[in-house]
Amino acid sequence: MNEKLLNKTLVAFAILLPPAIVFSFVSKLGITIPFWDQWEFVPLLEKLYNHTLTFGDVWKPHNEHRIIFPQALMLILAYLSGWNISLELGASFVLAFLTLLCLLSILRNTSESPPSPWLKIIISCLVFSMVQSENWCWGWQIQIFMSIFGTVAAVCALTKWPGRYLGLVLAILAAILSRYSFNIGLITWPVIFLLLLLQKKYRPIHFMIFILSGLTTVALYYYNYTLPSDHQPLFFFLDHPWGYIRYVLTYLGASLGPTPVLSLVMALIILFLAAFAVFEIRRIKKQKLLTLAPWLVLAVYPCIAAIITGLGRAALGWQQALASRYTTITVILVISTIMLVGNAIKLSLNINRKKQLKTVVFAAVVVCVFIVSYGYSYLYGINFQQQMSRYVMESAFCLNYPYNADPAALVRLYPS
Repeated sequence: MNEKLLNKTLVAFAILLPPAIVFSFVSKLGITIPFWDQWEFVPLLEKLYNHTLTFGDVWKPHNEHRIIFPQALMLILAYLSGWNISLELGASFVLAFLTLLCLLSILRNTSESPPSPWLKIIISCLVFSMVQSENWCWGWQIQIFMSIFGTVAAVCALTKWPGRYLGLVLAILAAILSRYSFNIGLITWPVIFLLLLLQKKYRPIHFMIFILSGLTTVALYYYNYTLPSDHQPLFFFLDHPWGYIRYVLTYLGASLGPTPVLSLVMALIILFLAAFAVFEIRRIKKQKLLTLAPWLVLAVYPCIAAIITGLGRAALGWQQALASRYTTITVILVISTIMLVGNAIKLSLNINRKKQLKTVVFAAVVVCVFIVSYGYSYLYGINFQQQMSRYVMESAFCLNYPYNADPAALVRLYPS
């Protein structure tokens, strides 16, 4: 009994260690002064304190996004704390932790037997990877964590309560949260619809409710919606197909390869492994693929995000896809791929003992590649966070003497 308790304690410690490390770095290096987009939040704060804030102020798009829920949360935190930006960093951390809990719930509900503790630890390491350093140390990026949480929570609800109204209603609410937190939340609706189809446990009335909710949400989102005047051309990919493809691949691989070449290599490896796993699972035990449908749709989600983001960003150059902010999205692809590959290997070992050695060698190679790339991206993220924090905080003094400050220092805080 004591040994069992000790093992559980060690596993819990290992799962909580990655969040603890991130929390430590954010506490030391998090940006706690207004930076870039946060200055555009000031007029909302002014209206809030003057009691003139309206829903229309929060509803107004910011760049391409309607960030209603993130702005609402930031307004509440600012009102309660006198705009202590550290609370925004803390809120992002909490949302990431809730996402971790949802992923662990999905793991538990898609496993026929108690899942390996190693899988739980891997999920924790990836959710709390330092490669996401821009999002960890900048409170404004709460919108990405909130959107991802909404998507994962929707999948979690349908996985925990398949075929029930409770799961459907919670999934719809989570999808609305995701949609009105970040622009890619739009993808949540077709992804969840795909999961409903794969689960084969829903009646026509369920689909009608979901489709009506999705169409209403999207229609309201685009009501009186206009793209920013400086938005990049959406049809850039037609004239520059290779540039677009490279952008998409760089986007997908950046969470394990935050450099130009490594991102391409890791994207191809991840996509190959995901496709291979799906093929093997379908070949060996087709029904198992339906059980793993939550991981399948979570793998599809970042892929569609990369395709859509590329339409609006590829004109800026494929290098822009290396931005740390996107890795919070694509790390979900890595997690899903690992879950699918792990199940494919397990099935392969059970069905074909003669190829056991080859399968083990293949698994060992995959594990080594992922460990090395994860370690490199983690250290890269730490270095980036240190540089970003230093870059911003060096200009902090100008907030006390704005009229006598060096213009270059002010531009660091708000280029516009």
